[in-house]
Amino acid sequence: MQSTGNKIESIIILRGIAALSVCIVHISLVINFHVNKLVDYIIKNGQQGVAIFFVISGFILPYSLYKKGYTLKGFFTFLFRRSIRIDPPYWVTIALLFAVGLVPVSALSLYAVILHVFYLVPFVKGAEWYSAIFWTLSIEFQFYILLGLFYPLLSKTNGYIAVMCLVVVSAIFVFMRFTYRGIIISNFYDFAIGYIFFLGFIKKITKTHTLLIVVFFAIFLMAEVSYITGIIPLLAGLFIFLYNKKRLPDYILFTGRISYSLYLIHFPISYVFARYTRQLITNDYLMFVSCLAMCILFAWVFYKLVEQPSMNLSRRLST
Repeated sequence: MQSTGNKIESIIILRGIAALSVCIVHISLVINFHVNKLVDYIIKNGQQGVAIFFVISGFILPYSLYKKGYTLKGFFTFLFRRSIRIDPPYWVTIALLFAVGLVPVSALSLYAVILHVFYLVPFVKGAEWYSAIFWTLSIEFQFYILLGLFYPLLSKTNGYIAVMCLVVVSAIFVFMRFTYRGIIISNFYDFAIGYIFFLGFIKKITKTHTLLIVVFFAIFLMAEVSYITGIIPLLAGLFIFLYNKKRLPDYILFTGRISYSLYLIHFPISYVFARYTRQLITNDYLMFVSCLAMCILFAWVFYKLVEQPSMNLSRRLST
């Protein structure tokens, strides 16, 4: 098993891949970009970048709690730190959506803001997100709550019993055929796969058993949900678990470091850019590349001005 540094680097790489995948999907929708059936299919499945993010959270967050010796009495502190880390960029993105006209001012109300701030939109009939991508943030926060509550119990449980619990709960959720986006039931298996790899990494289960369990779990998901639903989290988890490269140059890790900012603002940026340059850039390929470049550029600025200060504050609170 490789060092923690290797795991963190593998996660940065995966975050970059996941954010770029989702970004490419939405840019193609904004500019109505098409190549051929094969390429269009590959681009469409870039939305599976979301599953990669969930697997990453399922691995790295329990590992962080493991390193800190987390107990239940730290539950609210844990949630507060996570909120400081993810919420300010999220709130600024909401403001940006109104500023560029993607959301009409008429949609602004105290009720809607409360639903967004507390990630309650999926639980209220008729409520809608200001941006479609926000459903993933709601699921992430639900995972934080579940992890904060149940990690202390799972950490004291035999590794194989913990795996059995995760697999059984995931299977029950799969058989429920619950497909409503925004509630963790529909994507619990992604987090479970990440958590199983975490258990293998800290050696609560053996490496061989980790690989066998996740492979069979993925086969179950392929059979019961879809092929890609099983293969994407499997590959993401294997990449984290087996990655053993030496430190890569920072420029290769760049997109991964700004991945959250890129995920948040790529849609409003690509929308505004395409809207005001469509008459100037008539070639679809050039428009696609230009949109992607602008999204990455503005994500870097957003990262420096908004996300990094939030991240630094969250780290200071954890010391």
